Amino acid sequence: MSPLPAEKLRLATDPAKLPFDSTAELPAPVGPVGQDRAMRALAFGAGLEQPGYNIFVSGPADAGKHISAKLALERLAASMPVPDDIAYVHNFAESHQPRLLRFPAGEGVKFRREMADLVTAPKTSMLRLFASEDYLKKRGLLEDEYHRAADETIGHIRHAAEARGLALVEHGEGSFDFEPFQDGLLLPERQVRALPRPQRDQLTQDTSTLRRALERATDVLEGLRLRTLDRLRLLDKEMCEAELRRMVRPIALAHAERPDVVAWLDEVLADLFASAEASLAMENGDEDAQRAQFPRYDVNLIVDHSATKGAPVVTLSQASFTQLTGKVEHAPLLAEPSNDFMHIRAGALHRANGGFLLIDATDLFKHDASWEALKRALRSRQARIDNLAELADRSHVLSIQPEPLPLNLKVVLFGEESIYHRLCQSDPEFAGLFKVQADFSATAPRDDVHCTELLAMAGAIARQNGLRHLDRTGAARLIDEAARKTGDAEKISVRTGHLADLLREADHFAARAGHALIGDTDLALALAAKDDRLSRAKAIDYELIHRGIVFIDTDGERSGQVNGLTVLNAGGHAFGLPARITAQAHPGHGSVTDIERISAFGGPSHTKGVQILSGYLNGTYSNGRPLSVSASVAFEQFHGRIDGDSASAAELIAILSAIADIPLKQSIAITGSINQHGLMQPIGGANEKIEGFFDVCAARGLAPHHGVIIPSANIVSLMLRDDVVDAVRAGRFSVHAVDTINDAIEILSGMKAGVRKNGAFPRGSFNRRVEEKLINFARPRVLRPVRLDGWRWF
Repeated sequence: MSPLPAEKLRLATDPAKLPFDSTAELPAPVGPVGQDRAMRALAFGAGLEQPGYNIFVSGPADAGKHISAKLALERLAASMPVPDDIAYVHNFAESHQPRLLRFPAGEGVKFRREMADLVTAPKTSMLRLFASEDYLKKRGLLEDEYHRAADETIGHIRHAAEARGLALVEHGEGSFDFEPFQDGLLLPERQVRALPRPQRDQLTQDTSTLRRALERATDVLEGLRLRTLDRLRLLDKEMCEAELRRMVRPIALAHAERPDVVAWLDEVLADLFASAEASLAMENGDEDAQRAQFPRYDVNLIVDHSATKGAPVVTLSQASFTQLTGKVEHAPLLAEPSNDFMHIRAGALHRANGGFLLIDATDLFKHDASWEALKRALRSRQARIDNLAELADRSHVLSIQPEPLPLNLKVVLFGEESIYHRLCQSDPEFAGLFKVQADFSATAPRDDVHCTELLAMAGAIARQNGLRHLDRTGAARLIDEAARKTGDAEKISVRTGHLADLLREADHFAARAGHALIGDTDLALALAAKDDRLSRAKAIDYELIHRGIVFIDTDGERSGQVNGLTVLNAGGHAFGLPARITAQAHPGHGSVTDIERISAFGGPSHTKGVQILSGYLNGTYSNGRPLSVSASVAFEQFHGRIDGDSASAAELIAILSAIADIPLKQSIAITGSINQHGLMQPIGGANEKIEGFFDVCAARGLAPHHGVIIPSANIVSLMLRDDVVDAVRAGRFSVHAVDTINDAIEILSGMKAGVRKNGAFPRGSFNRRVEEKLINFARPRVLRPVRLDGWRWF
């Protein structure tokens, strides 16, 4: 069977066929490469205005799903209306339940400024009011009325006293008394005592009478004074209320279309009326004291969309409970905690309302309380600001309960596909809340459309990061490496994270070489440097082989021994490593012992592969009779976990070789799984496996007889390194693609495998030798006595 030609080992892109000189000529990509299905799903979920149609964006970590989804949502959000501003204000009825007010975008700032002006405006407004001509006139009329009544009353008393020869005399501080007078002059005490006694007695009697009249008049005047003061206070209140109503009216008219705002302003006005005396006290001009009088009129604008264009697209970088739902800060006030409505802070749900909230699923599920809070919000379609401690302890008295915000948003979670399926199974509510999955692929078909999109993406990355663009050779090499990354020559990797890193590193080497553009040599140097950085584990394993500490034969022939091919992964760096697989066979009862499974190194897929080869043994060689053989198979000097069935072909051939005692070529390694009919099935990591055995052989000196065997179905996977392809082209290494286990047997043993005809395999064939040995195992054996030291042993 002829090995594969070099042209089959790497599907190389021809730089001459690329329709540009550098990626700088390519326009910016419209969307992510090869993600049409995912983007359609994203657009469907984002555009469907029904509850439960939130979106889970799944895919590999570096597939660019975060940035691609965000850019797509931002384009959609730009055409959506800007949501309302959100504010909390004092609740005059229930102070521990702040009220929620919403305003058209930009109106929240204006309302907050208007209310701030309302708090400080009474200072000048009241001063102006109480200095106005209208106020002074009305106040003067009331005061004049009182003074006229007082003067009239006192005048009557004064006239009555004068008629009796007594004068009404004021002694200060509003006290009055009566004293005798004559000819307009008060009589001295000496003259009064000189008056006749009857006249003195009459003056005393008249004084007593007038004093009683004066007391009655004073009582009347005090009542009049109090009534006048009440009328003056009423005047002040009416004038003050009219002035306050005049100040509030423009604000109410500006928000007349929002009944909740108008209703709250009515409450503010009623509260202002109730505290009109405090308003009057502002005449002292202490502005700080004024604000202290009215903290309940402040506006806590927690979401301001005055500068927002379109709907918000909010990324929650840390999915803690308070970051998601918001919080009420506790500020120290005179050593006592204070948590009024001005300490309410918005969460991501508030900021994203009316648009899209983007959350990393892994981060969200690290916070159980956040996940439960998000589900509650989506179910109720409300954003509540709760205290986590209070939720855990329902007996705790809530100090503040902000009014919940009605929610209208789409939540977009990002995570691996496995997380999505695990949540669908483990959380009954998840599937009902996230009905749309936008699944990003790691690969795309290697066709002209997707390759052009990939190179356009490379150009965009170069522009965004200030890197050099790719020339034709660099662009062709990038396509080849994108195909190699997938392990499939007919596909390309669309993991933009890996692509961006490769371009940055290649740009470094291009700069050192003084290249204006990144070429294939720069990419090759970047790839080699990365391999060197990550290959410490690989170097250690290869060193053990080269020093003969780990046994790997690359020449000669051995029975029951074959070189299998494995792939190891260390720190995200995959590399191939050959492994010696050995088998032993002896008469028995048709069992195959998987040493790896017994020693707990084998995984379920590997165990399944061993069971399949057992089925092949029975189906191929029993020929109507039980197999009288027991075999064991193991990976020698391999002490890590082994899983997958890609070694089942190697294990089967090792067992057959051990049964028939037919040597196998150690210069050829094999990988591939088999089914129970002996057909070779494709495996993963074909490139790394081939290159791993190639590196071991190259270190010892390549020869034409060195090579590997792979399933034919893996030909499309081949994107081998240039040095491997060159060695094959020079005839110093070979890659064989086979369809059946018999094809592999013929290459490894150098014998015809043989196909059963008329119930028997051809004489001299490999399978005939195996069957004859199995028949020999089934023959009964006679135990002959042997004498050892006088004893007979059977």
